[in-house]
Amino acid sequence: MSIVTLENYAPFELLSDPDALGLATTTVSSPLGTCVARHPSRRTSTRATLFLHGAAGSWTTWTPLLQAAVADRIDLGDIVIFDLPGWGDASLAEDSVDDPVFAICSLVKDMAEELGYTEWDIVGHSLGGFIALHMASIWPQAVLSVGMVSGTTFSIIHSVEHPVRRFGELPGFTMLWRVMQFLDLLGRAGPALVRGIGAIGLLRPATFPLFRHWQAVPRSQGHALAVEIRPRSFATAAAVTKGYDADARWSRIECPVRATKGDRDVFVTQEDLDHLGRLLPSSVRTVIPDCGHFGAVERPRAVLSALGYTED
Repeated sequence: MSIVTLENYAPFELLSDPDALGLATTTVSSPLGTCVARHPSRRTSTRATLFLHGAAGSWTTWTPLLQAAVADRIDLGDIVIFDLPGWGDASLAEDSVDDPVFAICSLVKDMAEELGYTEWDIVGHSLGGFIALHMASIWPQAVLSVGMVSGTTFSIIHSVEHPVRRFGELPGFTMLWRVMQFLDLLGRAGPALVRGIGAIGLLRPATFPLFRHWQAVPRSQGHALAVEIRPRSFATAAAVTKGYDADARWSRIECPVRATKGDRDVFVTQEDLDHLGRLLPSSVRTVIPDCGHFGAVERPRAVLSALGYTED
């Protein structure tokens, strides 16, 4: 077994300029809001890897992993990296929709097809993993594989459905969710309060449970969290899982599934991986050592390996 040290923890800063990665930007709209994607300016295939971020994230969440792939000469093929509605440069509509899960999935599908991609390998972080699994369950002809980096699954669903009775399952998530709900009730004052916490230097320690070594997290990641902790978007994202029948939905998935979590992940439990294994026995499940909830930032090379990406 290799020894993991802090020296290779979070080795890359987040990038916010798509030009640095040679990517173009496209926006599509829907009743839910807008979706923004970074993608190659020229399509080389009808198959692409779609990267879906989680709550309090954006397309930049994936840039350390992309830098690791370039450095290690790993070919990811055509990639499409999303800002989902309410995050990054994508807007969230004021009015709610009847089926937000399907609305998000449809928006991702519309974007991919707008860019000419009809076959998808979907890699999702946190909420993005939840969306990836749902897409695989409803569009098996298009979703060729799913990779989850600390994907939101059963314990989050339980916590949203029964926040008091299941509080001990994921106390960190439940408390953060309740805080976001409260800040959402404050309207415009909620995001301003978050920015104020960040301005006086309290945001990093307040969010340290998300990372194994929060003191070593790149400054750009701390800045991204300060920008992306959006109370209304976070509360809306959590509500997406309420009443969701994961066993019924995900048991119909036909494509290969690989799932990872950090060994110090406060939002994903070992039972989440075990439950997924019982539901999808052929899935590959990996616990990444010395890692928290943001594996693509903290341990990008380990995540690439766990998802089956290797050097050419």
